[in-house]
Amino acid sequence: MEKAPGTGNCSRLRPRRLELRRAYRSLRSAHRSHKRRVGRSEEQAARNESVFREANEGIAARRAELGAIEGGTPFLCECEEESCTELVHLTPEEYEALRSEPNHFVIASGHPSRATKNIREGDGWTIVAKDGVAGEIARETDPRRGG
Repeated sequence: MEKAPGTGNCSRLRPRRLELRRAYRSLRSAHRSHKRRVGRSEEQAARNESVFREANEGIAARRAELGAIEGGTPFLCECEEESCTELVHLTPEEYEALRSEPNHFVIASGHPSRATKNIREGDGWTIVAKDGVAGEIARETDPRRGG
């Protein structure tokens, strides 16, 4: 019986998946080490969200290097809570659509956000748009636009 193209890569993908899982754990661990601040300003919250976005860009880049892996990729929730370690799963296409706008962020459903509107909802996540000070910071710090 002949194998379908691309199905004989399991042993080659296993070490890569393990490497990707280690990268996620490392990012989550670093994220947990942040101390929670009370009464953060809108600017502080926006900067925190931008840090998560930058970490997710690294995850997306590593995901692209690995090639075809079935299912969604786990990304960090980009909510304003420094202590959040929730993961959201997006396909590469969903992630690229999210990143098409510098003021869009993905947060786990029900997580805090000072966003002006919800753009799209998925399975356990919501894409939100930031305006005002938070939107300006999002544009300034967007890694895809030299921020």
